[in-house]
Amino acid sequence: MDVSSEMLISAAQKLLCSRKKRLSPSTCLDVTLQIMAVDLGIKTALLYDSNAASPEQLQSFLNSLQESGFVTSSLRILSIDDNTFIFNPATIESHLGDLLQSKSLLLIDVCPSREQPVLAGFEKKTEDMIKSLLGFFVNELDKGSSVIVLGEELYNDWNLCTLFGLMLGYPASYWFDQTKGFGNCLCMTPLVVCTVWVKWQIRDINHRCCLYSFSVPEELWSEVQSHVQRWTEHLRERFNKQPILTDLCFSRDTVTLPSVTL
Repeated sequence: MDVSSEMLISAAQKLLCSRKKRLSPSTCLDVTLQIMAVDLGIKTALLYDSNAASPEQLQSFLNSLQESGFVTSSLRILSIDDNTFIFNPATIESHLGDLLQSKSLLLIDVCPSREQPVLAGFEKKTEDMIKSLLGFFVNELDKGSSVIVLGEELYNDWNLCTLFGLMLGYPASYWFDQTKGFGNCLCMTPLVVCTVWVKWQIRDINHRCCLYSFSVPEELWSEVQSHVQRWTEHLRERFNKQPILTDLCFSRDTVTLPSVTL
C-alpha cells in the first residue's frame, strides 16, 4: 500500500470534518490504527469519540480505508443513544457467544449506596442483555445495512456503561442501578488502570497508539488479576496472528480521582 501518513491524515480530516472539532494529525492516525485493529480482530469494537462526526461520515471514511486496502473486512457502524461504534460482525458475535457460554464477564458493582465497589455475579439480567444484543446483531446484519441503530425500546432497561464495556471487549465492566441514578462510589477510590499500546509502521513514520484502557478498583485487584491475565494472554494470541501492528505493550498504573464519570 503506497499511501503516506499525510494522505491518511488528509482523508480523515476531510471525511470526518466536524463543526465542533477538527482532528489533529495524531488523532487521525489513532482512529485509522484502531479501525484496523477492529478489522484484524484484535479489538472487538471502537467507540468513536474523537469529535462529533456522524455515522454517515464514519461510513465514508471506512469506505476510503477499504478502497485503499487498509480495511479488508465488512465492518459495520452501530449507533446507540448518540454514541457510535465501529465493529467487526464476526468478532463481536464470537465475543458475545463466548461470554454466554463461559459466563466469565466480571461485573463491578459501584452503586453510590455502597461504601466500596464489590464484584457482582453473572446475573440473569446480564445474560438476557447479551442474548438480546446478539439476537439484534443477527437480525440486523442479515438486512445488510451499513449503519445500524439500536433503538431505545431495546436498551431502555440496560446499563449502558456495562453494555459499552461488553462491546469494547473489556475483561471487566462497571455496573450501577441506573433506575436510582447515575452516580458511583469511585470517588477517591484507588483504581488500577490497565493500558495496552501498539505501534504501526506506515511508510514514513512509526505511530504508537493506545489500543485498550480500562480500570479496576485496587482493592479488588487480587480477585480479578488472574482473569485480567487470561484476557491479556488471549489478546496476545490474537495479536500474534496478524503482521501489521507491532510492539504490543501492557502497562499498569494506580490513580485516585476526586470524581469518576462512567
